[in-house]
Amino acid sequence: MRELDYTYHYAGRSSLTGMSSQQKLSLVADQSDPDASQDFLIAHAKHPLITARSLRAVSDIVGSRFYVPPAMLARILREADPVVTVGHETVRFEGFSACCSTYARLDIDEAALDAEQRRTGTTNVDFGPNLRAMLAQVSPDSQLQISIGPKAVALTHDENRLVERKVPLPLRWLKGFAEVQSHMAGMVPALSLAPTPAQKFLRSLPRSKSDHLVWVSAQGQRVRATTRASPGSVPLRGGHRLNVLLSLAPKAKTLRVFVNEGLKSSAWVLDFAGQRLCLVLNADPWRGFSGDGQLLSDLTTEAEKTAAVTAQLNWQDRLDPNILAPLINASPHEVHIALCQLAALGRVGYDLWSQTWFHRELPFGFERVRSLNPRLKAAANLADNGAVALSQNYADVKSGDVTHRVRFAEDGHSCTCPWFAANGHTRGPCKHILAVELMMERQA
Repeated sequence: MRELDYTYHYAGRSSLTGMSSQQKLSLVADQSDPDASQDFLIAHAKHPLITARSLRAVSDIVGSRFYVPPAMLARILREADPVVTVGHETVRFEGFSACCSTYARLDIDEAALDAEQRRTGTTNVDFGPNLRAMLAQVSPDSQLQISIGPKAVALTHDENRLVERKVPLPLRWLKGFAEVQSHMAGMVPALSLAPTPAQKFLRSLPRSKSDHLVWVSAQGQRVRATTRASPGSVPLRGGHRLNVLLSLAPKAKTLRVFVNEGLKSSAWVLDFAGQRLCLVLNADPWRGFSGDGQLLSDLTTEAEKTAAVTAQLNWQDRLDPNILAPLINASPHEVHIALCQLAALGRVGYDLWSQTWFHRELPFGFERVRSLNPRLKAAANLADNGAVALSQNYADVKSGDVTHRVRFAEDGHSCTCPWFAANGHTRGPCKHILAVELMMERQA
């Protein structure tokens, strides 16, 4: 008998849904079947105007340049395309500005969609000028249908239908998606404003480029922006990056602000009840998330529980370490470390609103992440070539003709190199600290 080889291509994972004895296995159709619907989601927006304007806001950020050398602008804008994830309960549109200093995400919960079809998956598509023009025409009485599949996103406004196709992700975005999760996971709530004071504050921000640093604080619903920090204030440089929120603020229930006190990054979230538009700003407009390196240390370690946490991933909208821990016989801290490593690989993101992680799959793997981080490659070369000499409280790392000393501390190692003197802990570890961490991991 002659053997035949068949190859099947699936758009996503099959899933087990339902409760206990009434669970149902939902198989994902093979893409070679022409009769099988490939869409992750077919749904009508219950609040079309808010959804349309929020999607346009994401598109505005993706098409914006807050800091990029002009010669790079055209190429980067051609590569700017949002990633779309359909979870069990939430649909997420996320992307970066051309300079990678600003991250935007629109979360649409189940309550804001009338879904005809839904299954989990991730894609990334081009949000071009035709789509932006269609979104601008949506009114409160419009019909807006959203269709999301593995290769395209389609929007139908009344009788007009527009399809945007999947395109490759820019490499700098792959690094940015990993890094911004680390910023958000370290954020704490800072301010909560009603629509009127939120709108008044947003109107006070500069309309054109401004690199002036201010500190934003609130007493009740009165917002102040001063040149000096005060307890609970939020640092804001490049406030013009928030202009996209101004037209939407009157329709929101609240504007909530979160801050990463160590990294000076902030998140500004408009809550529309069932939908949330979030902007995450890096500390400086000229500083892209893609170059921060906050997750590099996670890539040097082999988290013992990472494989066990990976086995639990099933497109959850909420991954809480306290809930996952007993399932895999681990502590919440061990699960948190594993989730940070998975974030570095693009497999989970962080949801500020629920203060938990969520599962999504970006189209790249561990080795590609390593290849995108020159600091990590340089650290591996130092460790492989015997440049690291470990002692009890410090390590010496020979780099070229110079030997740098890495001193150990519970709140973060320090190094005598010029890079650490200029950046400290604000942009992740230097290559010498990474080399020491690699050696310590190998000897553990």
